Amino acid sequence: MIWRILGLLIVSSMAAAANAAVSAQLSEQVIDELETVRLTIRASQTRQTESLDLSALEQDFHVMGTNTSSQYRFINGREQSWVDYQITLQPKRTGEITIPRIAVGPDRTPTIVLTVRPLTDETRQLIDELVFFEQEFSAEEIYVQSELVVTRRLLYSNGVQLYSDLPGTPEIPDAVVMNIGEPVSSTTKRGDKNYGVVEQKFAIFPEVSGRFEIPAINVTASVRLIDAGRVSRKGVRVGTDSVTIQVLPVPAEYPADKPWLPAHAVVLERSLEPTNVEHNVGDTLNHQLKVVVSGNMGSTVPPVDLEIDDAEFRSYPQAPELTDDTSRGIVTGTRLQRSSLLPVRPGALVLPEAKLTWWDTRRDILREAHLPAQALTVSGDAMVAAVPAGQTEESDASGADPSPPVEPQIRTYLSDAWVWIVATLAVAALALLIFYRRPEQEGREEREEHVSDEPPFIDIPTLAGLKKDLKTSEPSHIYHLLCRALAGHFKTSEIHALQLFRKSSVAADSGLNTLTDLVYGDHQQEADTSEMRAQLLEAIEFLSKKPKHVRQQTLPPLYSHSPT
Repeated sequence: MIWRILGLLIVSSMAAAANAAVSAQLSEQVIDELETVRLTIRASQTRQTESLDLSALEQDFHVMGTNTSSQYRFINGREQSWVDYQITLQPKRTGEITIPRIAVGPDRTPTIVLTVRPLTDETRQLIDELVFFEQEFSAEEIYVQSELVVTRRLLYSNGVQLYSDLPGTPEIPDAVVMNIGEPVSSTTKRGDKNYGVVEQKFAIFPEVSGRFEIPAINVTASVRLIDAGRVSRKGVRVGTDSVTIQVLPVPAEYPADKPWLPAHAVVLERSLEPTNVEHNVGDTLNHQLKVVVSGNMGSTVPPVDLEIDDAEFRSYPQAPELTDDTSRGIVTGTRLQRSSLLPVRPGALVLPEAKLTWWDTRRDILREAHLPAQALTVSGDAMVAAVPAGQTEESDASGADPSPPVEPQIRTYLSDAWVWIVATLAVAALALLIFYRRPEQEGREEREEHVSDEPPFIDIPTLAGLKKDLKTSEPSHIYHLLCRALAGHFKTSEIHALQLFRKSSVAADSGLNTLTDLVYGDHQQEADTSEMRAQLLEAIEFLSKKPKHVRQQTLPPLYSHSPT
C-alpha cells in the first residue's frame, strides 16, 4: 500500500513538472534597425515570480524595461496559473541575433533568433540630423587639481520626443566633479534648421596625474520619419563617445616648499573695521583677508600666513570660511580669513604684507599674488605687560595678608628725546609741589589728594552685581558687563577703564588676559574658566575697598589747594 502511494506521488510530481514548462516568444521575428522588440517569457503552473538574470542579453541588446504579471484561472474544476515576464529590447547591431537561454527558477527558456534589417544611409543621415549631442572641453590636457570645464548639449528638432532626461554629473574615479549651474533649455539654429537645446556644464578637478576618462552617455527618443508618403515613428538611442583627458603633474619649476595652487587668476583683498583713520590702544579691530581664486575650489586655497608683530598686536584668528561660486560659468573659490586684532602700543603700526604663490594655467607660468602692507595710527597708552604666573603663586602660598601689588612696568616706545622732555617736566613739577605744599589741617572738609605707590582705588558699588555673573555667565557676557561697569565707575571710556583695571592688581591683569583670550580665541568652549573667574572676583573685591586716600594721577598735581 505504501509503495502504491509513493508511486502516485512520483507520477504526479513528474506531471506537475511537465506542466510547469517555460516558453518564450518575440513580438516580431524581423525588425528594422533602431526599432524595439518585446520578448515575453511565460512560466506555467505557478504564481511565484522570479528575479531574472538578464545580463546575457546586454551584449547584443539595450534592455529598455521589464514588466511582470501573473494570472490564475479555475474553470470546470481545472486550475490554470502562469507568470509572464515582458522585456523590451533594442538591438545594438544588425543581422541575425540569437537571444540566449534565460533561467526562470529551475527551468530555462529556449533560444530564439531575431533578424535586424539595417537602415538605409539616407534614413540614418536624416535621424542623425533630427537629434544629436555636442560636447566641448575647456582644454585637451590639464594640470593635476586644475579645472576642466565640460559642456554638453542635446539638440533636437520638431517631431522628436525625448523619453529620458539627460544623465547627471558623471562619476569619475580620483576626481572631484561639480555641476556648474542647472541644465539650461534654449533654442538655436544649425544651417537652415531650428533646434531645441538642453545644455549641461560641469567642472572636473583630477586628483592624480595620468589619464582619466569621461564616460559616454545616451538618451532614448522617438523620431518621426516620412518614407514614400508614409509617416512612422522610430525609437532611437542618442549618445556621446567616451573622451580621454591627459592630466599633467606639478611642473618642475614650481617651488617645492609652496602649496600647489593652479588657477586662472588669484586676487588678495583686505578689509579692516572700524575704518577710522586713527585707532586707540586696546580697540578691537576686525581684520579680514580674502583670497579669490578663479578656476579652482575654495578648499584648494592654502592659508595665507600673516606675520603679526606681537609687540604691536594681539591676534585672535577665527576658523576660515571656504565657499564656491559657479554663477560665472567656471568655479570661483574663496577663502576668507578673519581675526580680531588688539593694538597694544601707540604709534605708527603696520599690518604686514601678504603673498601667495600660484600657477597660471592659462599662461602656463609661475606667479605670485601680493597684498601690500597697511599702516595704522594708534593713540593711547601702551598696554600692561603680563606678570609671570609664578609671582602670583608665591604671594598666594605665603598665607600673609594680601598687600597692594607693585604696578607692572609699561612698555614704552618713546624716543630718547621724549624721555628727556618728560623727565624735565617731572622735575619741574616736583619742585613746584615742594614750594607750594602746606601742612595738612585737621577738620579740613576738602580732601587733599595724596600720592602713593599704591594702584588707583575707587568705590565701585555696582560691581558687586558682577560677582553672581562671574560664577554662571559665559565669558563674552562677562566681558561686556565688565566693560560697561568699569567705564561707568571710572568715568571714562571702556578701553581706558580696562587699562585702569589691569593696573589695579596682578589678579586683575591675569584674569582679564584670560578673559580676552576666551572671548576672541578659537577654543572658547574647551577652556577651564574657574581660575579666570576666581582672579576677576578677587580683583573686584580688591577694588571695592574704601581707602582714605585716592590717587587719581600718575604725577602729582602742579598746584595744591590753598587752605581755607
